[in-house]
Amino acid sequence: MRKRKIVIVCGTALLIAAAAAVGVVVASRNHRQPAPPPEVPVAQTPADVRVKAVERKAETVERENVTASGAIAIVCGEDAATAGRYEARNDALRSIARRRDLPKNDIDALLAYLRSKDRTLPVERFAALKNDVMNILRNQAPPPANFAETLVAMFNGKRHPPAVLDYCIQHLGAMVNSLDEPARLRVRGVLAKASGEKGKPYSGTALYSLAEDRRATPSQAAELKRLTLALCRPGAHPAARMAAIQLAGQRGCREALPVLRETLAAPARDAALDIVSIGSIGLLGDASDITLLSRFSSDRRCAAAVEAAIKRINEREVAK
Repeated sequence: MRKRKIVIVCGTALLIAAAAAVGVVVASRNHRQPAPPPEVPVAQTPADVRVKAVERKAETVERENVTASGAIAIVCGEDAATAGRYEARNDALRSIARRRDLPKNDIDALLAYLRSKDRTLPVERFAALKNDVMNILRNQAPPPANFAETLVAMFNGKRHPPAVLDYCIQHLGAMVNSLDEPARLRVRGVLAKASGEKGKPYSGTALYSLAEDRRATPSQAAELKRLTLALCRPGAHPAARMAAIQLAGQRGCREALPVLRETLAAPARDAALDIVSIGSIGLLGDASDITLLSRFSSDRRCAAAVEAAIKRINEREVAK
């Protein structure tokens, strides 16, 4: 497999990408693979690559009293020759990526690997690998009965780096509508807890995962609004704050308007934050906001967002 490159994007492209990235989580719910968490390089997912068998003799290994063989052992880092080689382990994962009928021993081995600490790879590598393992498990027919509980335990244990916890949250959000009621409530509890951790980058991901719950009661919808408004305010992790601002606009949460106006009126500038604030004011605001928005029209980084926001406001005003 070709070695992946981490590309640094500069200038306007970076600002637009940063502003757009907070919406990736919602879009990812309509696809099969969760988006990468903040500050984690994009890793190819099993569905994105061609399946290629790994030429290696099958071998049996032990981990937490379960056995794994062949490709599964390599993925889990049980093969000493490949444990520190991400490409070899990812090739092994690709060879089973389209399997939806893995035997119980293999599933148990993958679940055990998720729970374990992988000390043989850099964090961004094993985070990507664990995300792909989560994809494989979620795509089983049916998914393992204890998969959601495994992710809940991983998050609650806080033994894993934030990137892995972010993936746990994304997968829980992707599964929430397929869970029975007791499991749904347990998952909502985890997502609400994560959304309340304002200083963590995954709090915005958890907010979007909560928004995916189609069975939310009125009181749970009110909880989502409260958490969204809290993350919109200064003091939240920058990525989480941008996610909350964008979600507020998408869900028509007009209560966020005061803090969005204050954000744009503040003396300090953050172009990515400005872009998402402008976009949500365009979704929520009225004609009185056009003057504030127009101040940013000469900033080439924000000009497109300003134009779109003012257009939305004018269309609503005409429709009144």
